[in-house]
Amino acid sequence: MAASPVPPTRDFDVVVIGGGPAGASTAIRLARHGRSVLVLERDVFPRFHIGESQVPWTDEVFQELGIDGLVAQGGFVEKWGASFTSSDGSVEKYADFASAVETPRPQTYQVTRAEFDQLVLQHAERSGATVLQDTPCLDVTFAPDHVAVRHGGPGGERTVRAAAVVDASGRVGVLARRLTERRYDALLKNVALHAWYEDVPRRTGRRAGDIRMITRTDRGWFWLIPVSDEITSVGVVLPKDVHAARTGASLDEALERCVRETPAATALLASARRVSEVRFDADYSYESRDYAGDRWLVAGDAAAFLDPIFSTGVLLAMQAGIDAGDALHAALAAGDVSRARFAGFEKLVERRYRYFRRFATGFYDPAFRDIFFQSDTPLGIREAVLSVLAGNWRPSLTTRLRLMAFFAVIAVHRRVPIAPRLGDLAATAAAPSLASPATSPAD
Repeated sequence: MAASPVPPTRDFDVVVIGGGPAGASTAIRLARHGRSVLVLERDVFPRFHIGESQVPWTDEVFQELGIDGLVAQGGFVEKWGASFTSSDGSVEKYADFASAVETPRPQTYQVTRAEFDQLVLQHAERSGATVLQDTPCLDVTFAPDHVAVRHGGPGGERTVRAAAVVDASGRVGVLARRLTERRYDALLKNVALHAWYEDVPRRTGRRAGDIRMITRTDRGWFWLIPVSDEITSVGVVLPKDVHAARTGASLDEALERCVRETPAATALLASARRVSEVRFDADYSYESRDYAGDRWLVAGDAAAFLDPIFSTGVLLAMQAGIDAGDALHAALAAGDVSRARFAGFEKLVERRYRYFRRFATGFYDPAFRDIFFQSDTPLGIREAVLSVLAGNWRPSLTTRLRLMAFFAVIAVHRRVPIAPRLGDLAATAAAPSLASPATSPAD
């Protein structure tokens, strides 16, 4: 059924601030519901953005938005799994998504975000949304019967009226910082240094597209993500206090020092050449006190951001965009865009964030890592954990019970060691040659 026409006192049903994955997904969903939507994007796409690695459950989102074919034809690197390696390279755990229970399709992609985000935003425009780039939001004013959004742009300033507004402006949080409290995670006070490199060795066959993650002894970790045939995204996530103690070092020097301190990273980057500047990101994990209010919602990084250890960022952002679009469409149909109409949206987004947060915080716990790096676990526990790594945020009862068992084992191990410590495993294992490609049964 077609949506009701926009009242003459409004220019659009909804204004979306930000054209990244969350904003574009919101716009696509609303446009497909027949709603009139304006997207304001301050940058001009394509533009650089971190967050290249995807998870298989993101494919479900692609299908919901009608971009699965576009992504498949985008020339992105195929990703079938992830490798987790100890600091010295002697212990490795391979997460093969083909073993993850309840995962419909075990293959996803490593994407260059400049191209990927542009693809999604262009699809929003093709779906019927009005998209304005190089157009920053300057102010938002709330009235009893509408929202007035003032924006800049090549043509000068203009004010448009809508029934509601969505803040999907990323960490900038144009509205989120004004309308709600941003609560930073005390257990995930991390920063990241990252750059692009050429000539980083890769595995052969299907595992050539793996993301490689290397733990550090200071609770930090490296990522190595192949984003094209030539380029690998390399980054290190560090506890904020560890980075702060290294005063006086430039970003280049800080990243190089982290590589030297991590033998497995040193081996992989021995012949590599950095081809971009080193970038820095801080305040990695937070969530909003509120995700909605009268005539407004927040989605994506504007609402919450979770440490990237398990690559859930784009999944969380785009799924929240879909949910925001559905919630707004229902509210507009009911003629009520008060916060009470968005209670279900808030609960859903918060529950999904906290579900993945339990695993993200766990990875920084030595006891979690000890159990996580074990090769054999009974009762299908490993396959259930792989399901979470694949992005499964709707586990069945059986999978939930297996995950409960996983955390119960960790709790016991924290008090009474029941598995080798990761350091002990590293001391006794035969170190593989990380600098040369390796093969596996999955090749």
